[in-house]
Amino acid sequence: MKTIHFIVPLLFVGFSLMEAQVGIGINSPNANAGLDVTSTNKGLLLPRLSLVSTNSASPLSAHVAGMTVYNTATNTSVPANPVYPGEYYNDGTQWLRKSSWNDARMITGGSITDPIALITADAVAETASNTTLSTVSFTLDRPSTVEFSANISTKYTASGSNTTPLSDGAIKLCTVNFQFTTAPAGVSTTAFFGDHSTAYTNSLSAAGTATGDVYLNPYSVANLPAGNYVLIVRGTVLSGTAFRIGFGGGTRDMIQVKATPLQ
Repeated sequence: MKTIHFIVPLLFVGFSLMEAQVGIGINSPNANAGLDVTSTNKGLLLPRLSLVSTNSASPLSAHVAGMTVYNTATNTSVPANPVYPGEYYNDGTQWLRKSSWNDARMITGGSITDPIALITADAVAETASNTTLSTVSFTLDRPSTVEFSANISTKYTASGSNTTPLSDGAIKLCTVNFQFTTAPAGVSTTAFFGDHSTAYTNSLSAAGTATGDVYLNPYSVANLPAGNYVLIVRGTVLSGTAFRIGFGGGTRDMIQVKATPLQ
């Protein structure tokens, strides 16, 4: 009987310890943490293992939501679900790579250099005119979220002149956008994206009006597979009367393409 009285308190102590917080390097762990690791000269080392693909739990036996590991392998044997060295967490159905700002890669842009010299084109009345403003070739070594942005100046003058102001009072429509001319299978090379449009109308007068720059800002974000790409920045104009359009004559033109790995 005495033995039983001795064991029961020990069991209660055991249960109490099991429910308490665990502290490493600290005597009083945070009450809201199941595990509190404290150190001024050491870090927390995650399990290091080789993942097979983002849709495979291996080397785990099953997907477990909240599981975090450091993957040491580069495995592209499953093209749609590759893995690369880095920290991954599991959402219960797949592995997802943790991305940081350091993963973002500026493919083009990111400097104060004006990337476009003045490009002019004479637009025929009632006929759409397309002008390629810039071409960017790049390669993605893994699936990525890619951000496309631009700041393109436009100037509207009389047909055949870069300086003669307009005096016709007609609406001039202009759109700047992006298009792939080369891309991996499954990515359109015919669709335009990131459109930004403006309508310009001068005041009808004998003296005409000033021809100051009007900026357009096409923008788009897309998740793209690994592969080779050729991107063009395109300007399109249309009006009921002929006129000249000047692209890139301003001092604040900009084209940027930035990629952040998804896996």
